[in-house]
Amino acid sequence: MSSRLSYVWLATRRAVSAGTAAGLLRAFGSPEAVFAADRAALTTARDCPLRKVQVDALCAKSTDEAEHIVAQCARDGIQIITLGDSAYPDRLRAIENPPVVLYVRGKWPDFDVTPGIAVVGTREATPYGLQTAERIGSALGKAGFITVSGMALGNDGAAHRGALRAGGLTVAVLAGGVDVCYPPQHRSLMGDILLSGAIISEYPPGTEPRGEHYHARNRIISGLSVAAVIVEAPCYRSGALITARAALDQGRDVYAVPGALDAPQSAACNELIEKGEAALLRSPEALVRTYSGLLHKQTGPYRPPRPMRAPKKTQAVRQTPHKRETPASPQSGTLPDSLSGDERRIAELVQQGVGTPEDLIERCGLPAPRVMSLITMLEMDGILRREKGRLVMGCQ
Repeated sequence: MSSRLSYVWLATRRAVSAGTAAGLLRAFGSPEAVFAADRAALTTARDCPLRKVQVDALCAKSTDEAEHIVAQCARDGIQIITLGDSAYPDRLRAIENPPVVLYVRGKWPDFDVTPGIAVVGTREATPYGLQTAERIGSALGKAGFITVSGMALGNDGAAHRGALRAGGLTVAVLAGGVDVCYPPQHRSLMGDILLSGAIISEYPPGTEPRGEHYHARNRIISGLSVAAVIVEAPCYRSGALITARAALDQGRDVYAVPGALDAPQSAACNELIEKGEAALLRSPEALVRTYSGLLHKQTGPYRPPRPMRAPKKTQAVRQTPHKRETPASPQSGTLPDSLSGDERRIAELVQQGVGTPEDLIERCGLPAPRVMSLITMLEMDGILRREKGRLVMGCQ
């Protein structure tokens, strides 16, 4: 039996949770060895105690269901990524209960090269929440990050749309099969995501979303990401808060968008901040600045986002060990001393007349996502601006 088929077989053992499956793989070494194990071996497995119902499930050796799933995926163009594949993200593999199998539609990005950031919130979003989620997704998309969310109504959908409108990458994690659009109102959004990102799930095609699936899928949203941002959450039963809890358990950074004191949709976000369980997110730009250093790991080709309008000057402060004030826009020929080495390199090239992101990537020798992030930060600081589609110095 092939390794892929044995992984799918293990994933279809209903009584065996993802965490138990991971323990079995550690105990036996491979899914083929788990499949070959008899009742005695399963009962006495070290470091992976099993209940009788789990042993019974693992002793059911029929592969008919797994073979049907593999054949359906091959027919429908659905990729199967298993725990044993190099395409499986290392960050997700390291959590306590990683999904044994991921089903993927669309273009699967390399999460080990391009970091993901989760952006989630309530379905009953306010206009403030929708605008904020879209702004965060847009900022992440422009800078080269992967925006990860759950394609739900409200803030999730807004985050996906922001990333898409910025020409960025976005991945939706579903609580049902990747061929089942839920909610149905997001059919067009699902199609847009498939054009430039991916729809993923640990559940095989045709699976309808169920209540318990949402709790499980939230650990994947946070597990794929270096940080999770909670935009709005009305109470501690909110799905967004489940994602926050999963992120904290996984050792991820958690941010919350503050809201008005009497705003019910922001009650849990404000409480997370008050208890010190989440950092207060001051702006999308601050998020980009905090994680921009991770983009230097990009090694493969990357298509820069489509040109964006020059943003207004902000007072965002870089979240680094050294406090840095937002510099005033420089006159041509002068650059602030507070610029980092890479920022200075980009600004000097623009001073020399290099005016497009593509030319900057070619000239500076830095990875493309890193260059796009640096351009965004320099525009926010007023060092650079865009004029007729080209980058120029801020006060020219």
